[in-house]
Amino acid sequence: MNDSNTINKGSLPGLKEKRYLQKKAIIGFLYRMGELSKPEICRLTNVTTPTVSRMIEELIDEGWVIDRGCGNSIGGKRPHVFSLNPDAAYILGVDIGREYLRVAIFNLKNEPIEGILEYSSILEEQDDEATLRYVREKIDETIGRLNVDRAKIKVAGFALPGLIDREGTSYTYLTYEQPGIKGILEEMLQIPVFIDNDSNVMAMAEHTFGVAKDVNNVLCVSVNECIGLGMILNSKLYRGGIGMAGEFGHIRISGLEASCHCGKIGCLETVSSGRAIENVAGKPLQEIIEAARKDDISAIDLLHRAGEKLGEGIATMIHLFNPDMVVIGGEIVQAGDLMLVPVQQAINKYALARMRGHCELKMSNLGVYSAILGTLMMVMEHLYDDTECEYSLY
Repeated sequence: MNDSNTINKGSLPGLKEKRYLQKKAIIGFLYRMGELSKPEICRLTNVTTPTVSRMIEELIDEGWVIDRGCGNSIGGKRPHVFSLNPDAAYILGVDIGREYLRVAIFNLKNEPIEGILEYSSILEEQDDEATLRYVREKIDETIGRLNVDRAKIKVAGFALPGLIDREGTSYTYLTYEQPGIKGILEEMLQIPVFIDNDSNVMAMAEHTFGVAKDVNNVLCVSVNECIGLGMILNSKLYRGGIGMAGEFGHIRISGLEASCHCGKIGCLETVSSGRAIENVAGKPLQEIIEAARKDDISAIDLLHRAGEKLGEGIATMIHLFNPDMVVIGGEIVQAGDLMLVPVQQAINKYALARMRGHCELKMSNLGVYSAILGTLMMVMEHLYDDTECEYSLY
């Protein structure tokens, strides 16, 4: 991979590496906290005022930092504050779903430039090579449509359904080996790439932007064609031993005997996933939801049964993890209370009162865009929380 758009900290001599890491830290704090004064930056970075002043001036000259002048007073003299230039660098976010491919380019204020672009997906229709070509075409198309300087795109985050390990190797879709899909995407795009399961990145988005913002312990259930689970425990994403935690759709539920596509019998996905609901009704999920809203009793019953079994599974998760909140997201959020009410009823039936009383149940307010928003937070987690990460936006 060509690292011309990023800096590998291991390639710098001692003093330059120290200055690079200090500037990286300043950028990281400005990204997280918005406007900061020089004294605040000194305190956060544990660097002297003269050194911080020099680095701030250098970052301004390099286009990374903006001098905002005097900020709001908190008593006494108004402080001189600085912020990141939101257009100093961009992050590419790609959500490769089974039905849709969503692409966005984010600035450093976490804003998608001119929105999120949505294309049809060919993930389950074509082989891996054709899928990758298609993804690249749509990324190129997006960059062109948004008229973005490609050189400013410093890093990319990808969300993908199925089993993905900590090293970024996928075992369900795009199952390349040596290099895995992460390495292939990096070679294709010539920038660092981070990749994770779509339910994990959904959870990160909900914890940062959504109804679960700053909630310590959250279970985020994603109901699309399949069912997944992203877990925020003690305010950190829980990935498990090899990164595959959260295969909630494949827990066994009482009374289910249908065969699952995974090869097992009685999985939650066989009744509560979007695919299962569509297979029974013989029509797209959106049409089923619209029919239920028009009082179609068959559509209402179908969603109710799916919600009941989903709630039964969630009750088990409540007993295991004692969460503060459970968030339901994905395509199913369009059903609203048609899904939420039977889920809550099942939780009331199967979960212990003291534990369920502590746990809020909410529908995602990010809807189908939670995964694409989560790709941004996944990238930032790696860049600024992972001490072993070699790369930076700077």
